[in-house]
Amino acid sequence: MGLIASSSYLTVFGAGTFIGALSTYFLLKVRPNWHKPKVKQEPVWSNGMEERYEFENIDDEVRLVLGVRNDLKMQKGKVAAQCGHGAMAAYANVLNTSPALLRDWLKNGKSSGTKIALRVESEEQLLDLDKKAKELNVLSSIIRDAGQTQVAPGTRTVIAIGPAPKSVLEKITGHLKLY
Repeated sequence: MGLIASSSYLTVFGAGTFIGALSTYFLLKVRPNWHKPKVKQEPVWSNGMEERYEFENIDDEVRLVLGVRNDLKMQKGKVAAQCGHGAMAAYANVLNTSPALLRDWLKNGKSSGTKIALRVESEEQLLDLDKKAKELNVLSSIIRDAGQTQVAPGTRTVIAIGPAPKSVLEKITGHLKLY
């Protein structure tokens, strides 16, 4: 008789199947979070930086401003893509630096956070906006293009400023026109 037909093989196979099914049931039903590490939740910044991007009284709407360079004459699709990159960069920044501000932005916006696109006339103006934002402790991200389609590699195309209260953003971008 071969190995497959022997009774000891069938006994071992049956016992292994039973033990496997029992352990799977135990891990999935009795202890559903067995695979998640038990790590103490610490703040994103442990050196006091968590207060840097907090605003004292957020009575007005929290928004994100996207400044688009008008001098590059990008097509609509390119502008949309660059603004998407800016919004994602702003989201990542606020998620890592100020989760409370992120909650305010998503709560106050009617559809996952208000975003406003404004016209920036030059690279110098874009850099000035970045400088003003940093002076007022407002998050900002400058987006550089990869240069595979319409503009040269490394071209600064968009600045994302915020999210921040509307009154604070007005101090930085109040003079700009809608895109």
